Amino acid sequence: TDTSGGEGAPHQGPVMQRRSYDRLRVLLSVAGLLIAAYLTLLHYDSSVPLVCTAGTFVNCEQVLTSASAFVAGIPVAVLGVVWFAVAVALAALSSRGRRHGEPVWLRAVGLAWVLIGTASVLWLVYQEFGVVGKICAWCTAVHVIILALLVVQVRSDPLPADPPAP
Repeated sequence: TDTSGGEGAPHQGPVMQRRSYDRLRVLLSVAGLLIAAYLTLLHYDSSVPLVCTAGTFVNCEQVLTSASAFVAGIPVAVLGVVWFAVAVALAALSSRGRRHGEPVWLRAVGLAWVLIGTASVLWLVYQEFGVVGKICAWCTAVHVIILALLVVQVRSDPLPADPPAP
């Protein structure tokens, strides 16, 4: 099989591309989990310093202490930990399932999960801009990670399973 992209430049075949997507999904999910865990810790431990600017537009403290930072009394950061823990598990299952063919249900669940995350991002961005009037840099990082996970999920879904070992 020719893996050159013309002029001697190699390009990734479907198997390597899929593995790259799998690794990227795991790494992005773990990064989001770490940020959500940090933001959760901030809610419950006042000795943990908030590393964020407190300017006129970017003000993490104002966002994280607003009423918009809670859903039914639960800090949004806690919900983020749960969301990213599931995302890590789905990415790991997907990565393992690729060797024998990722089950269709797993792809569907993965896509549904990132769509739920994306809808949450839209709601949270509205809360930051429309309700609080400030943004949180950490929250924005989480939003970007979730949107990146959506792109990776959509781009990797049509990739076939690894070929059987000889």
